[in-house]
Amino acid sequence: MKVVVENTVCLNTGDAAILFAIRHILKSILGENVEFLVFDSQPEVAARLYPKEQYPDIELRKLPSESIFKYKYDDNTVKNALKQVYNQAAFQALRHLGSGNYLDRRFFSDEDRKSLALYKDADLVITTGGTYLVENYSLERRINQFKLGEMLGKKTIFFTQSLGPFEKPYNRRMLPPIFARSPLILLRDARSRNQILDLVDDPSKCHVVADSVFALADVERIKALLMIGRPAPSGRVGISVRHWHYVQGGDGGMGRYIDSVREMATRLVRDHGKKVTFISTCQGVPEYAHDDSKTAKLIVSGLSPEIAEHVSVDASFHTPEQLMAIARGLDFVVATRMHMMIMSLCVGTPVLPIAYEFKTKEVAKRVGVDDVLLDIDTVTPEEASGKLDRFVANLYHYRETSLKAVLEEHASAMSAADLIRPLIEGLAANGAHGLRKDVEQNLARLA
Repeated sequence: MKVVVENTVCLNTGDAAILFAIRHILKSILGENVEFLVFDSQPEVAARLYPKEQYPDIELRKLPSESIFKYKYDDNTVKNALKQVYNQAAFQALRHLGSGNYLDRRFFSDEDRKSLALYKDADLVITTGGTYLVENYSLERRINQFKLGEMLGKKTIFFTQSLGPFEKPYNRRMLPPIFARSPLILLRDARSRNQILDLVDDPSKCHVVADSVFALADVERIKALLMIGRPAPSGRVGISVRHWHYVQGGDGGMGRYIDSVREMATRLVRDHGKKVTFISTCQGVPEYAHDDSKTAKLIVSGLSPEIAEHVSVDASFHTPEQLMAIARGLDFVVATRMHMMIMSLCVGTPVLPIAYEFKTKEVAKRVGVDDVLLDIDTVTPEEASGKLDRFVANLYHYRETSLKAVLEEHASAMSAADLIRPLIEGLAANGAHGLRKDVEQNLARLA
């Protein structure tokens, strides 16, 4: 079986963990004989990080909506208007895909045609989980990808999302037909579900399940840790940080956050005798727009020398497997990146979270640490210090509560398999001929 997973950003280890979780969940249904066609924003770099010899079932290709269409990058009104005309012509040219005529040659490179042929022949299309359908970002590229999929006869499954609210007229106009065509929309929280109910034709296909990365939980290890009660401490703590462009107060807000994390690092060394390592999911990849180690180094540069000698910054790239192996050896993690939080919990390491979006607050509630959660928009060094002390003093309680919850989150994440299974059975019943007919009908609509 061939499965498309689109809209991935595998240079972000958290996003790669979502891909691996989707892969794990689908293989629980289909066995090992599955090929994953992963349409990513930067596939060449991703292929270097996840080489074919180590991941033979994954083929990384350029996301068609980013290679075929053109997008504005400045305020040149004329150029931006011409790009919209070009994009409409590109959609029309899909009627001639593979014909070899002028329109086919003009709008699609050889690689585009190969990608579109693979996409067209795939058995299942999934848009990856995450938080990319929010209005902090332009949704035009994502919407173009969904429209392209529709024209090729695909009904896209939305994997576990945190999305909305949608207030911009363009998004409210374009998303309803996309959601209507989807047979299944998985959401990470009830808030996201509520935020799309007025845009969805059939709310019964919207299901709230745990973040897909919880499917990667080491269930046997977590059960063993719950039996042991108090694992031997390693004396090491991890901290994940990030720069956040949308923090309240702008640069002043980021300064407050940095001061707060710096205070926690100081207290961990001075008062709790820990060695601290800054490590995160977005680092060590020069081609990626985000590098959390830069923020970490800024924080460490402001520590006093006697504290700094016990603090290090791991600035290297790590795959999800490598990151989880590192988290396994930590007493706990202070996590700003949500998937650093989830991957740590998946190997039985408790987490004190710092939320920069509501998605982290929802996870914190589900795993029982919302009373010590810190909010990037309001955190102060005094609050951070106080909640850190509470977390450390009650670590046994937070570990036990969180790990019991992780077992439930794992079961919830894996329940996506039960929701997808009927769709796969329906595909098998319809057969390839039915899929080809669907493609032809959608292309004919544009004639």
